[in-house]
Amino acid sequence: MELELKKSLEQLYLDYYDGLYTEHQLKFMLLKVYKQSNLSDTRWSELILDAQWKHATEEDYENKRRQLREENKEDGEKL
Repeated sequence: MELELKKSLEQLYLDYYDGLYTEHQLKFMLLKVYKQSNLSDTRWSELILDAQWKHATEEDYENKRRQLREENKEDGEKL
């Protein structure tokens, strides 16, 4: 069951990255799957992260790192 769920989540993210869904549509579908899954929040989060980054390239990782650095920099300036 969990393996099927993992593959389903990976496909949802692939379709989203390919532009087949908007962010709002993706969130709606993820919420629907979550409610049907009966998984703990921790396990669900792990599956989501795995699905999001399964097909990421090094460029994707670098872009995310840059984004996080900028967000942390802005948070530091607010303090």
